[in-house]
Amino acid sequence: MISFADVVHQSISFDPKKPSSALILKLIDTSWFQRLREIGQTANTRLLYMFSEHSRFGHCVGVAYLASILLEKLKSSHPTEVKEHELAVCAAALLHDIGHLAPGSHVAQQLWFPNELDSHEEISCKIILEDTEVNSVLKSLDPKLPEKVAKILKEDSQIPPWTWEIISGGAWNVDRGNWCAVDSVMAGVSYGKYNIPALIDSIVITKNEHLALKENRLDSMIHFIISRQAMYRQVYQHRVLLAADGLCKAIVSRASDLSDHITFADATMNNVLKAKNHKDLSLEDIFLMRESWFRYHLHHWSQSKDKTLADLSTRFINRKLFKTVRINTDDNIEDLTFQAKEELNNLRLDPKYYLQTVSTRDVHASDYKHSIRVLNNTGEVKELQDVEPLFKSIADTSKSKENQKTWLVMPEIAKVALGRKR
Repeated sequence: MISFADVVHQSISFDPKKPSSALILKLIDTSWFQRLREIGQTANTRLLYMFSEHSRFGHCVGVAYLASILLEKLKSSHPTEVKEHELAVCAAALLHDIGHLAPGSHVAQQLWFPNELDSHEEISCKIILEDTEVNSVLKSLDPKLPEKVAKILKEDSQIPPWTWEIISGGAWNVDRGNWCAVDSVMAGVSYGKYNIPALIDSIVITKNEHLALKENRLDSMIHFIISRQAMYRQVYQHRVLLAADGLCKAIVSRASDLSDHITFADATMNNVLKAKNHKDLSLEDIFLMRESWFRYHLHHWSQSKDKTLADLSTRFINRKLFKTVRINTDDNIEDLTFQAKEELNNLRLDPKYYLQTVSTRDVHASDYKHSIRVLNNTGEVKELQDVEPLFKSIADTSKSKENQKTWLVMPEIAKVALGRKR
């Protein structure tokens, strides 16, 4: 057995004698997967919760572990189906985030490609299909395995839906199931704790090849959904975190605007700043985009001759973050934004870089689309929202505009000046 210490399970193990586990261990040793040690799991959350310094590496190992134990459970009732897809599902679970970028995974997508939808899974597929090392490890077991893994990550209709629902299905999946628990522990809060064994033990494959939850374990599913909702409300969408992300966006925006006149940028940074989307970047550049790479540039930029870039970078390094101004339902956002711009101009701070609008978002948007089904005691399969009113209530509340908060983000000196006018 090869074991890894884990903050949730204490220890997780993979048996090298088992083909799927042996594959996981070989993939962990590839250079692309080792790179995930330098890709932040929760980005700027570390500026609020001081121990949230963990990486995508541990998360992905944990996801592969949850997938492997779920597959073992499903084998008892569906041995043939699971055996056919086990290697691909385990590989997809491990590699699903291999395409994340620095800084901070999802935040990086917003910084470098603000007009593009999150594309980390598309990048993951590109690595799986094109990187020599990862591709050869997969092909050593099956020449068609790289394509099969990519199809799972793309939720391709040519493969049984349960294969990808394990990783990206609505409500609970092994991806969410891991980060909810791990990120909670690393933040030092208890919001993300839930009953993992109870959920895994109650999941089955239906006759039409979807995942379903046995009705007698609905309590465990609702517990998880509430935990996930709390993690978003209290951690991921904390107003200070949104302000920190906004400062990062301002830094990258200024660096991009300086273009060829920027005082310091290595070849990869120059390529990234000029890229319109991830397709403009080579795998070589993506491979080099790590947390240390970005922070190295931040420290150089804090000494830039450009006062705006230097000031923004210094603020981030020293945690002198922008402050938030809550936009209430009775506020006129256009008037408030205009007044904020006036104050910033008076302070000789360009509103393009020193003023942003940030909002919370609907975290259950995809759950109605392909949420896990519920198998009742009579063998009937129903939609989760039709069986559990609390799930529907939580999802509808998250979607409601009245429950989505919005703030203006600006330096403290501008907030104080604006406050005198409100």
